Amino acid sequence: MGNFNGVFDRQLLDRVGYTQLLARAGYAVHHIGKWHLPARDNPGHWGFRTFADDDEHARVKRVQGLEVDRALEVQRLEWGGDAPFCGRSPLAAADMQEAWTADMTIRRLEEHQTDEGPFMIAASFFGPHFPYSVPAPYDTLYDPNAVERWVNFDETFARKPLIQQKEMLRWNASHLTWRDWQRVIAHYWGYCTYIDDQVRRILERLETLGLADNTVVVYAADHGDMLGSHRLFNKGMYMYDETYRIPLIVRWPGHIPAGTECDAFVSLMDLMPTMLDMAGVGIPDGLDGRSLLSWLHGEKVADWPDDIFAEFHGYESALFSQRMVRTHSWKYVYNPGAEDELYDAESDPGELRNLAPDLGYRHVLRRMKARLRTWMERTGDDIAEDDSWKGSGYGLYLAGRER
Repeated sequence: MGNFNGVFDRQLLDRVGYTQLLARAGYAVHHIGKWHLPARDNPGHWGFRTFADDDEHARVKRVQGLEVDRALEVQRLEWGGDAPFCGRSPLAAADMQEAWTADMTIRRLEEHQTDEGPFMIAASFFGPHFPYSVPAPYDTLYDPNAVERWVNFDETFARKPLIQQKEMLRWNASHLTWRDWQRVIAHYWGYCTYIDDQVRRILERLETLGLADNTVVVYAADHGDMLGSHRLFNKGMYMYDETYRIPLIVRWPGHIPAGTECDAFVSLMDLMPTMLDMAGVGIPDGLDGRSLLSWLHGEKVADWPDDIFAEFHGYESALFSQRMVRTHSWKYVYNPGAEDELYDAESDPGELRNLAPDLGYRHVLRRMKARLRTWMERTGDDIAEDDSWKGSGYGLYLAGRER
């Protein structure tokens, strides 16, 4: 695994990031908070003028005599017991990573108040990621009894890949009742509100510093959270909307009318060309994403795709490849070595009924497979080289792979 990670890191280091391009164009680029990429000890590689990740937060708090390890109050790996997944943080709200990230962001903004040069600050909050270690009073802000039951909580996993049930067992979540999940969700909502308050602090400081009218604010996430939907937790070997549909909010006074909404399919890969486009920096050829500037201005883009794709290669506990194509009406998930999944996104938004084995939906399955295969071939996906998956039923492919 160490060797694999080393190869992966070298591949990433060979890529050009948007932060490098902004730095070359004269931007002062800063990173604060959670960091999941290589070159932690050489942030200048990515073009950062300053770099402060979660290790810096931990050092600062430990000097103050505080412990920041969330596993101490919320069970992390070997759940046992009631597997609560959530709890009150021993840290005060002002000492949490999220408050520290906001503090550092505000400090950078203050430094740039009199600096005429452009800047970019990447502020990465830990939360509302699991474990839901929530500071008071946010941990009791929402009443668990007021949390309405998810439409897909009564998942049976009928005609679905066995890996989904294994994921439920891996997190020791199968014994949790809806009442248990209500408590978890209430904590999660409190965590979200806590982070909202940190974002509000940053926006208010932008205003008082006179920087708001000339600063773009982009708010996004890297993944969602199941939170008991389908009786599952966190993220894993499944491609439900709860994990893959994430927020994207852009604030650009004078350029984007307030309240503008866009229902086009976009992805995180579109953020790099979008931010470069906003900054007037040349967009490199060969990017998988496209600039969203026209959409943000309220303009329709005639040749924009009417579908979105995703790929997953497993994490932590197992290697498990998956591919997905999603339109406004349908979702198809290709699971090599397991059942295909096909969901009617309009009549079954909870994705409870897998229609892939049904003869009556074979034509839909065939069309969605064709969409996915075209994308996989265009992106050089090695799985696309195996013709066995093109068959009309998932059983043939399963037999071929297991032999």
